Amino acid sequence: MRRYIVLLLITGIVWAQTDFDTLILKSGTTYLGEYSKIEGEIVYFKPQNAFAFQPISIKLIQTLQLKDGQFIIGSSSDILTYEGYQKLSTKEKAFYDAAGDAKKWLFYPPVAFSIFVSSLVIAGDEAWEFPVGLGTSAASLTIPYLLLKALTSKKTENFNSKDRQLYEKVYFEEYKKRKYKYIMISTGATALIAGAVTFYVLSNLSFGDDYDVCFDPRC
Repeated sequence: MRRYIVLLLITGIVWAQTDFDTLILKSGTTYLGEYSKIEGEIVYFKPQNAFAFQPISIKLIQTLQLKDGQFIIGSSSDILTYEGYQKLSTKEKAFYDAAGDAKKWLFYPPVAFSIFVSSLVIAGDEAWEFPVGLGTSAASLTIPYLLLKALTSKKTENFNSKDRQLYEKVYFEEYKKRKYKYIMISTGATALIAGAVTFYVLSNLSFGDDYDVCFDPRC
Protein backbone atom coordinates (compact mmCIF):
# COMPACT_ATOMS: atom_id res chain seq x y z
CA MET A 1 0.00 0.00 0.00
CA ARG A 2 2.83 2.33 0.90
CA ARG A 3 4.42 1.64 -2.51
CA TYR A 4 1.27 2.79 -4.32
CA ILE A 5 1.10 5.95 -2.23
CA VAL A 6 4.73 6.83 -3.13
CA LEU A 7 3.99 6.11 -6.80
CA LEU A 8 0.95 8.38 -6.72
CA LEU A 9 2.97 11.14 -5.07
CA ILE A 10 5.70 10.92 -7.72
CA THR A 11 3.12 10.89 -10.49
CA GLY A 12 1.42 13.92 -8.99
CA ILE A 13 4.70 15.82 -8.79
CA VAL A 14 5.50 15.03 -12.42
CA TRP A 15 2.07 16.13 -13.60
CA ALA A 16 2.28 19.26 -11.47
CA GLN A 17 5.60 20.21 -13.02
CA THR A 18 4.16 20.00 -16.51
CA ASP A 19 2.03 23.03 -15.68
CA PHE A 20 5.18 25.17 -15.72
CA ASP A 21 7.79 26.19 -18.23
CA THR A 22 11.32 25.04 -17.36
CA LEU A 23 14.36 27.30 -17.45
CA ILE A 24 17.83 25.82 -16.90
CA LEU A 25 20.83 28.13 -16.62
CA LYS A 26 24.31 27.19 -17.78
CA SER A 27 25.34 27.29 -14.13
CA GLY A 28 23.02 24.31 -13.55
CA THR A 29 20.26 26.17 -11.68
CA THR A 30 16.75 25.10 -12.71
CA TYR A 31 13.62 27.23 -12.45
CA LEU A 32 10.00 26.30 -12.98
CA GLY A 33 7.68 29.14 -13.85
CA GLU A 34 6.19 31.09 -16.74
CA TYR A 35 7.91 32.28 -19.92
CA SER A 36 6.71 35.64 -21.26
CA LYS A 37 8.72 36.93 -24.22
CA ILE A 38 12.12 37.62 -25.74
CA GLU A 39 13.33 41.11 -26.56
CA GLY A 40 16.71 41.25 -28.23
CA GLU A 41 18.97 39.02 -26.12
CA ILE A 42 16.81 39.20 -23.00
CA VAL A 43 14.34 36.51 -21.91
CA TYR A 44 11.54 37.45 -19.51
CA PHE A 45 10.72 34.60 -17.14
CA LYS A 46 8.72 34.53 -13.89
CA PRO A 47 9.81 31.75 -11.51
CA GLN A 48 7.33 30.07 -9.19
CA ASN A 49 6.24 32.30 -6.29
CA ALA A 50 7.79 35.38 -7.93
CA PHE A 51 5.68 38.49 -8.32
CA ALA A 52 7.12 39.77 -11.60
CA PHE A 53 8.92 38.61 -14.72
CA GLN A 54 12.68 38.70 -14.44
CA PRO A 55 15.02 39.72 -17.33
CA ILE A 56 17.65 37.05 -18.06
CA SER A 57 20.33 37.17 -20.75
CA ILE A 58 20.04 34.43 -23.39
CA LYS A 59 23.78 33.83 -22.98
CA LEU A 60 23.18 32.57 -19.44
CA ILE A 61 20.48 30.08 -20.46
CA GLN A 62 21.14 26.46 -21.34
CA THR A 63 17.57 25.42 -22.10
CA LEU A 64 14.14 26.97 -22.00
CA GLN A 65 11.38 24.41 -22.46
CA LEU A 66 7.69 25.21 -22.52
CA LYS A 67 5.18 23.09 -20.63
CA ASP A 68 3.98 21.58 -23.92
CA GLY A 69 7.44 20.10 -24.45
CA GLN A 70 8.67 22.53 -27.10
CA PHE A 71 12.12 24.10 -26.68
CA ILE A 72 12.45 27.86 -27.05
CA ILE A 73 16.20 27.79 -26.43
CA GLY A 74 18.26 24.69 -27.18
CA SER A 75 20.79 23.05 -24.89
CA SER A 76 23.71 23.16 -27.32
CA SER A 77 23.85 26.90 -28.00
CA ASP A 78 22.63 30.29 -26.85
CA ILE A 79 20.46 30.88 -29.91
CA LEU A 80 16.83 30.08 -30.46
CA THR A 81 15.79 26.79 -31.96
CA TYR A 82 13.67 26.86 -35.09
CA GLU A 83 10.59 25.91 -33.07
CA GLY A 84 11.36 28.59 -30.53
CA TYR A 85 11.77 31.25 -33.19
CA GLN A 86 8.46 30.33 -34.80
CA LYS A 87 6.68 30.83 -31.46
CA LEU A 88 7.87 34.43 -31.19
CA SER A 89 5.56 37.28 -32.06
CA THR A 90 6.37 39.56 -34.99
CA LYS A 91 7.80 42.17 -32.64
CA GLU A 92 9.88 39.59 -30.77
CA LYS A 93 11.28 38.24 -34.05
CA ALA A 94 12.28 41.77 -35.06
CA PHE A 95 14.08 42.33 -31.76
CA TYR A 96 15.84 38.97 -31.98
CA ASP A 97 16.92 39.37 -35.63
CA ALA A 98 18.13 42.93 -35.09
CA ALA A 99 20.23 41.89 -32.10
CA GLY A 100 21.89 39.11 -34.06
CA ASP A 101 22.48 41.12 -37.24
CA ALA A 102 23.89 44.15 -35.42
CA LYS A 103 26.72 42.08 -33.92
CA LYS A 104 28.42 42.06 -37.33
CA TRP A 105 29.34 45.72 -36.83
CA LEU A 106 31.80 44.73 -34.12
CA PHE A 107 34.10 43.84 -37.04
CA TYR A 108 33.79 47.24 -38.75
CA PRO A 109 36.46 49.25 -36.86
CA PRO A 110 39.21 46.55 -36.90
CA VAL A 111 38.58 45.71 -40.57
CA ALA A 112 38.59 49.40 -41.56
CA PHE A 113 41.78 49.96 -39.60
CA SER A 114 43.45 46.91 -41.17
CA ILE A 115 42.57 48.09 -44.70
CA PHE A 116 43.88 51.57 -43.90
CA VAL A 117 47.22 50.29 -42.57
CA SER A 118 47.61 47.83 -45.45
CA SER A 119 46.95 50.61 -47.97
CA LEU A 120 49.61 52.80 -46.35
CA VAL A 121 52.16 50.01 -46.55
CA ILE A 122 51.37 49.32 -50.22
CA ALA A 123 51.39 53.00 -51.20
CA GLY A 124 54.70 53.66 -49.45
CA ASP A 125 55.86 57.29 -49.42
CA GLU A 126 53.01 58.33 -51.69
CA ALA A 127 50.52 57.41 -48.95
CA TRP A 128 51.13 60.73 -47.25
CA GLU A 129 50.31 62.79 -50.32
CA PHE A 130 46.87 64.43 -50.21
CA PRO A 131 45.01 62.60 -53.04
CA VAL A 132 46.39 59.17 -52.12
CA GLY A 133 45.86 59.63 -48.40
CA LEU A 134 42.29 60.81 -48.91
CA GLY A 135 41.50 57.86 -51.17
CA THR A 136 43.03 55.42 -48.71
CA SER A 137 40.95 56.78 -45.83
CA ALA A 138 37.76 56.74 -47.88
CA ALA A 139 38.33 53.18 -49.11
CA SER A 140 39.11 51.86 -45.63
CA LEU A 141 35.82 53.24 -44.31
CA THR A 142 33.61 52.50 -47.32
CA ILE A 143 34.59 48.95 -48.32
CA PRO A 144 33.86 47.21 -44.98
CA TYR A 145 30.72 49.34 -44.50
CA LEU A 146 29.22 48.24 -47.81
CA LEU A 147 30.24 44.63 -47.19
CA LEU A 148 28.63 44.44 -43.74
CA LYS A 149 25.53 46.23 -45.00
CA ALA A 150 25.18 43.68 -47.82
CA LEU A 151 25.36 40.82 -45.29
CA THR A 152 22.34 42.15 -43.40
CA SER A 153 18.97 40.78 -44.52
CA LYS A 154 15.59 41.07 -42.82
CA LYS A 155 13.47 37.93 -42.80
CA THR A 156 10.10 39.32 -43.93
CA GLU A 157 9.11 36.89 -46.67
CA ASN A 158 6.62 35.00 -44.45
CA PHE A 159 4.85 38.08 -43.06
CA ASN A 160 1.68 39.68 -44.32
CA SER A 161 1.75 43.39 -45.13
CA LYS A 162 0.68 44.53 -41.65
CA ASP A 163 3.18 42.29 -39.83
CA ARG A 164 5.91 43.25 -42.30
CA GLN A 165 5.44 46.93 -41.50
CA LEU A 166 5.60 46.25 -37.75
CA TYR A 167 8.64 44.00 -38.18
CA GLU A 168 10.56 46.52 -40.28
CA LYS A 169 9.77 49.40 -37.93
CA VAL A 170 10.90 47.54 -34.80
CA TYR A 171 13.84 45.93 -36.59
CA PHE A 172 15.17 49.22 -37.95
CA GLU A 173 14.98 51.03 -34.60
CA GLU A 174 16.60 48.20 -32.65
CA TYR A 175 19.18 47.47 -35.34
CA LYS A 176 20.25 51.10 -35.62
CA LYS A 177 20.59 51.46 -31.85
CA ARG A 178 22.66 48.30 -31.46
CA LYS A 179 24.71 48.98 -34.60
CA TYR A 180 26.15 52.25 -33.29
CA LYS A 181 26.59 50.77 -29.84
CA TYR A 182 28.71 47.92 -31.20
CA ILE A 183 30.71 50.28 -33.44
CA MET A 184 31.57 52.50 -30.45
CA ILE A 185 32.58 49.53 -28.31
CA SER A 186 34.70 48.00 -31.07
CA THR A 187 36.29 51.36 -31.94
CA GLY A 188 37.47 51.77 -28.36
CA ALA A 189 38.88 48.25 -28.25
CA THR A 190 40.59 48.66 -31.64
CA ALA A 191 42.16 51.98 -30.58
CA LEU A 192 43.54 50.43 -27.38
CA ILE A 193 44.98 47.44 -29.23
CA ALA A 194 46.46 49.61 -32.01
CA GLY A 195 48.00 51.93 -29.43
CA ALA A 196 49.50 49.03 -27.49
CA VAL A 197 50.96 47.46 -30.66
CA THR A 198 52.39 50.81 -31.82
CA PHE A 199 53.99 51.44 -28.43
CA TYR A 200 55.49 47.93 -28.41
CA VAL A 201 56.95 48.30 -31.91
CA LEU A 202 58.42 51.75 -31.25
CA SER A 203 59.88 50.72 -27.90
CA ASN A 204 61.67 47.76 -29.54
CA LEU A 205 62.74 49.60 -32.70
CA SER A 206 66.49 50.06 -33.05
CA PHE A 207 67.72 53.32 -34.58
CA GLY A 208 71.34 52.20 -34.77
CA ASP A 209 74.25 52.22 -32.36
CA ASP A 210 75.14 55.32 -30.39
CA TYR A 211 78.46 56.92 -31.28
CA ASP A 212 80.70 59.04 -29.10
CA VAL A 213 81.16 62.59 -30.25
CA CYS A 214 84.71 63.32 -31.48
CA PHE A 215 85.99 66.78 -32.31
CA ASP A 216 89.36 65.57 -33.59
CA PRO A 217 89.53 65.83 -37.46
CA ARG A 218 91.22 62.43 -37.52
CA CYS A 219 88.11 60.73 -36.09
